[in-house]
Amino acid sequence: MIRLSPHKANSLDLWGDGDEIEMIEAIERAFAIRFENAEAEQLVTMGQLFDLVKSKLGKQGAEAITDDALWTGLVRHAREAGADPRRTVDRNTTFFSRNAE
Repeated sequence: MIRLSPHKANSLDLWGDGDEIEMIEAIERAFAIRFENAEAEQLVTMGQLFDLVKSKLGKQGAEAITDDALWTGLVRHAREAGADPRRTVDRNTTFFSRNAE
C-alpha cells in the first residue's frame, strides 16, 4: 500500500521531475545570469535562491533591480514551474516538501 505524505505548508512542493531545473533555467534567462551546477544543487530555499541571484546580478554590474522586483520575479518563475499559486512563498519556503520543516 502506498501512503502519500502530507503536504508541507512551507514548500513549493515541486516533485523533482525536472520542474526545478526548468525554473532555474527560466531564471537564468530572465536575469541574464548563469548558475554553476554546484550552486544550483545546493539551493534548498527561496531565500537562498534570492541571495544567489542578487549576488550574481551585483557581480556582473547589471542594472539595479529592487529587492521587491527580484522577489516578485522569482516567485512568478516558481509558480510557472508548478508551485501552487494559493500558497504563500517566503524566504524559508523550500523547493521540495522533503526539505520543509
